[in-house]
Amino acid sequence: MPRFLSQSQHSLATAVLDRLIPRQSEMPGAGEVGTADYLDGIAAGSAQLARLFSGGLQDIEIAAARLGSEFEELNGDQQDDVLRGVEADSTQFFDLLVRHTYNGYYSNPKVVELLGLDPRPPQPRGNRVERGDLSSLQVVVERGQAYRDA
Repeated sequence: MPRFLSQSQHSLATAVLDRLIPRQSEMPGAGEVGTADYLDGIAAGSAQLARLFSGGLQDIEIAAARLGSEFEELNGDQQDDVLRGVEADSTQFFDLLVRHTYNGYYSNPKVVELLGLDPRPPQPRGNRVERGDLSSLQVVVERGQAYRDA
């Protein structure tokens, strides 16, 4: 259930996300794995992002309406044209949309598993940090506390 996006915005976002990261062989599209839910959570947590996503999705709806249809009903080439136009006109929205789409998609456990990665944090069992010579930090230690106690 969407927290910020309306049901129609959520459906639109799902279709848009499937154009940004489409299905390829066994890899699902971004909309298929619920990346719209990820974006919804981010928008719900930030008034600035909420306004930006609402405005950007509205721009997509308007651009699709100029072609005489809803975005979801357009063919792939028409959807891409709509998105290119919105990207050119609303660069801040589109840049954030792409960034958060990648963040949501590539952090999805199903996608991580399909990529053959271990779906767990890299620490503490992941990358090993070798012990080294920390004598160069002695200057920092001698300087003492540089912040106030909480």
